[in-house]
Amino acid sequence: MFFRLLSRLIESLVVLIAGIIVAIVTAEVTLRYLFSHSMIFTEELSRYLMVWIVFLGSALAIRDGSHIHIQILVKRLSPRMQQIVKLAAYALIIAFLVFITVEGLKILPRQLQQMCITIDISLFYFYLAIPVGSILMIIFLLPIIRQTLAGKSPVGNKKE
Repeated sequence: MFFRLLSRLIESLVVLIAGIIVAIVTAEVTLRYLFSHSMIFTEELSRYLMVWIVFLGSALAIRDGSHIHIQILVKRLSPRMQQIVKLAAYALIIAFLVFITVEGLKILPRQLQQMCITIDISLFYFYLAIPVGSILMIIFLLPIIRQTLAGKSPVGNKKE
């Protein structure tokens, strides 16, 4: 239930943010080519919103097991060794995500006073994507680890 609600929230946010990007870029192109006028904030805002899409989308990709997997060597191992290799990989991923979360949280206070050049919004809100996305990735990785420990194939990894 929790994971379903969290997934729906993240999916909705990704669609909303993508819609905003499409709308402002379309408006920018229309204004520039039809009216020789330009909105100065389009590039900066779309770039920062894309960062949110990447981090939120990465959490969904972990949930679905749709990140790239290179299986050429792992497939040659016994099922028990495959499980050990997967768990080791998951441990490394979590260690990396914890590192990214900690470092992302460290830089947030400095971003509070720094403002976007073209819009009057603190960069804090855009840098917040780093720890939020990393934490969401960890949250979605935990049930996959639990399934792997139980000897079950995680949902997104059945096509391996």
